[in-house]
Amino acid sequence: MKRFVTGVLLVALSCVPSLAQADVIRPPRVAVGGSPDHALASPARLDVSPGSTLDYAAREAAAPQLASFAGGGGGIYIGTGALVVALLVVIIVLVVR
Repeated sequence: MKRFVTGVLLVALSCVPSLAQADVIRPPRVAVGGSPDHALASPARLDVSPGSTLDYAAREAAAPQLASFAGGGGGIYIGTGALVVALLVVIIVLVVR
């Protein structure tokens, strides 16, 4: 029974990372239409939405004093994921023992 519980826990832990998905943001597609009489096409509009490269560059130019920012004090952050894994390891050790 101990080996069965250990096997189930190992399978469950090995499947946990497969639940995570990366959120990929794709750039908007620009439609290219035919141009009659070989006229020049109008240029595509620039993306100045929040989070875009141009928006970031404008904010960076507006606040040059922030270029000297150095991160906060050193500290160790232990998330709930690390605590759950540590708890499962303790449970496995107690069951196997």
